[in-house]
Amino acid sequence: MRRLAVAVALAGAAFPGQASAQFGGPFFPPSQEDYGPGITVSGVGFAPVGERDRSAARAMGDARRRAEAIASALGVTIGEVRYAELTAPFDPRPGACGGRPTRRCSPLDAVNIDATFAIVGGPTDSEGAREIEGTGIANGPSEPAQRKSPAIRRSLRAARLEATPAAAEAALANAKSAATASGMGLGQLFSVVEPVNFYGYQPLLGTFGAGRFCGVVRRAIFRPDPETHRIRRVRTITRRRCYSPRSVPVSLKLTYLGS
Repeated sequence: MRRLAVAVALAGAAFPGQASAQFGGPFFPPSQEDYGPGITVSGVGFAPVGERDRSAARAMGDARRRAEAIASALGVTIGEVRYAELTAPFDPRPGACGGRPTRRCSPLDAVNIDATFAIVGGPTDSEGAREIEGTGIANGPSEPAQRKSPAIRRSLRAARLEATPAAAEAALANAKSAATASGMGLGQLFSVVEPVNFYGYQPLLGTFGAGRFCGVVRRAIFRPDPETHRIRRVRTITRRRCYSPRSVPVSLKLTYLGS
């Protein structure tokens, strides 16, 4: 079995391939795609509605910072972008929201980019080579200065950036252990992949809409009718809530060529 060499692409199909031998660590969510050589991570970006180029540039900047943090932790250098795919799950409609933003009408455009950065001097294919994989998970604490969407956005991105190199270091430790257990030497770094989120979208983009982590939550109160004994709604409680997780998890899978 072999992994196919890939061509440079900025958008389109993912990198095809198969691994010849794998040694993985525990607790790693299965990736939905096989990527080629390089460091593949995601980035999020926000900008006013109608400025997609601006939000995309910020998402790419976020992805590049994370890739550089991984490269620094693993002792390599990143090069050009080999692959990029942009998604905008909220796809807000341009125009005034009338003072009441909803999921379909938001003042922000929120996008996610999955990007693969080349590893300078790294292998371009793994045909005929044995492979060693290590997986790692780390959590970055999130402590927003205010219970407001802008502060929560900044805190979540900072927490994920902080956890990224720690996840890479944990994955490297697992790869070294796998190499020792298998009797193989740890060769060149072939790829780093961040798995697809289980939720099907990027939670850092917002929970109440594009870039919004605070919103109105309505909860219905039901009571049995004293005469008919049927359950009926007696009132609805409306409150403003903010969703701000205390930490952001990061999972990474490293693939090294065996020596």
